[in-house]
Amino acid sequence: MFEVKEFPDFSWSLTRHKVVLDCQRKYGYDYYVSHNGWLKYNVAPIAQHAYRLKKLQHLPMFFGKIVHELIEETIKEIMYTHTLPSANSLVERARKMLNDAYITSKYQYDTWAAKPNKHNMFFDIYYHGELDKEAVSVYQGRLASIFENFLNSHTVQELMTKGQQLDIKPPEQFRFIMIDDVKVFLVMDLLYQDVETGQWVIVDWKTGKSSEADRQQLALYAYYLQEKMDVPLEDILVRNEYLLANNHVETTLELFDIENLLYIFTQSTQYMKQFQADVLTNEPYELEAFAQTEFVEKCDKCNYKEICLK
Repeated sequence: MFEVKEFPDFSWSLTRHKVVLDCQRKYGYDYYVSHNGWLKYNVAPIAQHAYRLKKLQHLPMFFGKIVHELIEETIKEIMYTHTLPSANSLVERARKMLNDAYITSKYQYDTWAAKPNKHNMFFDIYYHGELDKEAVSVYQGRLASIFENFLNSHTVQELMTKGQQLDIKPPEQFRFIMIDDVKVFLVMDLLYQDVETGQWVIVDWKTGKSSEADRQQLALYAYYLQEKMDVPLEDILVRNEYLLANNHVETTLELFDIENLLYIFTQSTQYMKQFQADVLTNEPYELEAFAQTEFVEKCDKCNYKEICLK
């Protein structure tokens, strides 16, 4: 049963780690001020306001979100019917999702404001009244190649050719793990096992460029398999599918990768706990204790710029 708590539970994720390093103030709004902002009654107006701002969608992130949603649906289609949709059908569905989000953002403010977790609002429309036409053109132009590359990717071809040899695990099973009594959230795109060889494969789909954090993310997933399913590290193959560049990178991780991940986790959680006024309830210090970023150019793209204390 859902329980309303005055303060959020303390938890960790790589996303949360990146936010607190990027801007403490944004971290404060994301994980403390906006807490309970989804409630309609018995909640401070600033919490509701911050929660709405937290839900603003930046076009690149929304683009990646809908691509991942359609990929997940396609993987399920492969699991149950062993068939693939056409790239054109995926493109049309993605365009509809983009158009629907645009209509809600442009013409249905009250609908979004009432339930910001159920409806979409683009950051640029909220703050500037319109999307950047050049950016829209760029992302619309990527749809065809992204889905063509996905359908022809190494992973999809393996799923189609090996068929019943692969045991695909439903992604909703893998959402969090406990590390040192801290709930660590993760979202694994795809996990399957070759039942003949015993090898496990973790796949992460990327719609943008590669980064150093990609390996850390895969290391977290591999650690999950080690701890929750008792899978030896040498039996785990990790793979990034870069759909924009149309290539994939796969490897087996080393013990160092896991140790590095756990080191980051330990240092990161210690850093985050400096904002706790009460370690038992996770009550935070006042917002002024969360420093604003020194890189003020980032503020123009920040969801909270209209309420951030100056």
